[in-house]
Amino acid sequence: MMPNNNQSDESKNSSKDVDMPTNEDGRESPESSESDELASSSEGELFGKRRRVGTPVSSPFKTPPGSPFKMPMTIPSPSPPQWISLEELMTVNNGVTNMALAHEIAVDNDFQLQKYMPPENSLEKQVKETVHRAFWDALREELAEEPPTFQHAINLLGEVKEMLVSILLPQHSRLRAQINEVLDLDLIAQEAEHGALDVKRCARFVIDTMGRLCAPVRDQDIETLREVDEVVNMFKEIFRVLELMKMDMANFTIQSMRPTIQQHSVEYERKKFQEFIDKQPNALEVTKTWLYQASEEVKGSHLPSGQADGAAAANGAVTPMDVLGHAYIMLLKWEENKPFPETVLMDQGRLAEIGVKCRQITLIASILLITHNVVGAALAGLQEFSEKLKGTLGVLLGDMQESSFNVEEALKNISEQVCKEVDECLETRGFPRLDEKRRDILKVQVQGAASADNTIHNLITSRVYGFIQSVITAPNPASQAKVPGGLTSVKIDLFEATARVLRIVRHNNAVFGPYYTDIISGLLPAANGPSE
Repeated sequence: MMPNNNQSDESKNSSKDVDMPTNEDGRESPESSESDELASSSEGELFGKRRRVGTPVSSPFKTPPGSPFKMPMTIPSPSPPQWISLEELMTVNNGVTNMALAHEIAVDNDFQLQKYMPPENSLEKQVKETVHRAFWDALREELAEEPPTFQHAINLLGEVKEMLVSILLPQHSRLRAQINEVLDLDLIAQEAEHGALDVKRCARFVIDTMGRLCAPVRDQDIETLREVDEVVNMFKEIFRVLELMKMDMANFTIQSMRPTIQQHSVEYERKKFQEFIDKQPNALEVTKTWLYQASEEVKGSHLPSGQADGAAAANGAVTPMDVLGHAYIMLLKWEENKPFPETVLMDQGRLAEIGVKCRQITLIASILLITHNVVGAALAGLQEFSEKLKGTLGVLLGDMQESSFNVEEALKNISEQVCKEVDECLETRGFPRLDEKRRDILKVQVQGAASADNTIHNLITSRVYGFIQSVITAPNPASQAKVPGGLTSVKIDLFEATARVLRIVRHNNAVFGPYYTDIISGLLPAANGPSE
């Protein structure tokens, strides 16, 4: 039998087969749609209604012994330790895995299953290659015998038949009957017994059928496959392309079902998460700590949501939205080795990526502002220069997400490039190049653009995160889309980053809003003053 690549090579994720529409030629016809990320949403939707879903949500929120804070919440004492069986543990693990898959599909419009590839030079990869090589060598030896032995070849045809049938759609009834007729294993076995089996003829039929079923992106693979003449290599390529076609079908299934999954994912994720915390009563400890720290910071700064300039609220009170909005901004600046809150764990990678993008936006805007301040009126109103310099800075800061990125070294190179582009612009407009004194000032300020005590950088940072927070906490996000001063040159990047955060926040609050409500309602007395 052919090694089961469905287990070794397929993605670790899976999806169910569903009926999907096709074009007239039988190909898959994926469709996608983009939603307006800055559409309106009510504060109640963002924060989460104060209601219970299934099991009362408050029961798992026990402050464990040794917790880094004490919440003023009336809660029952912790339950005694309980043994969890292996079967229960596997059930919980499978539930979390399915929840993560549903979450990825609902949140990431670009999510696709990928074929699993063992790490390069790993033992797994070496074993896999050795087993496959041995199998194909055995098949080649059987076919080279006099007379040939076809047992391995018949087994392969059986597996190919199963794979072909698995990617057929319900309307492919005629093609299904044709496959069953041509790849009738009983008839093939009789032909092999009498020395009349033409393996190449069967393989050619398989290739033609694949050509009728494959997506347009696989047309070149099919054409390459038609040029293969040696039987063993032909079967190797058939299996390779069939696996790609199965992955295409799975991803098309995900794409076509995404609206349905998004519609039901909130309830499904909340249900699975509740099952998880029922088995792990202290599963929200990091989430509690995160929200407590957010409430303490909001209390200390008196910065209600949307007040990016530091103005206090009219009545000085801290609202649940202030705490939750600031908590989400904290995630964009999260320390790499610090435990991540359980309720946003599935979005950790996305939030880290957006956080890097925010820092990149901040640096670019800071450097542009520094450049215009130092050079002065000669660059006033030159949108073309700002766009060109912004593009250059984007390239030079493009590797910020890499752990090896050194911002100090990058800023040294950037300072030289900024001076060069400023001189070119000045000469083009008939102005003299920068004098030595002004050039040194520009270099020093650019090289210090990321320092913690840089006034311009701190101002731009405050405005970037303040803008994002004002949007994600607004009843109508579109009404908060006014770009703060100093960020006009990076407004497109800022809007894109904000839209991504808003998408995550909306989904996260729809799922975990009841949990946040319980936790923050106990924290607000501590955030607003001593509780009675």
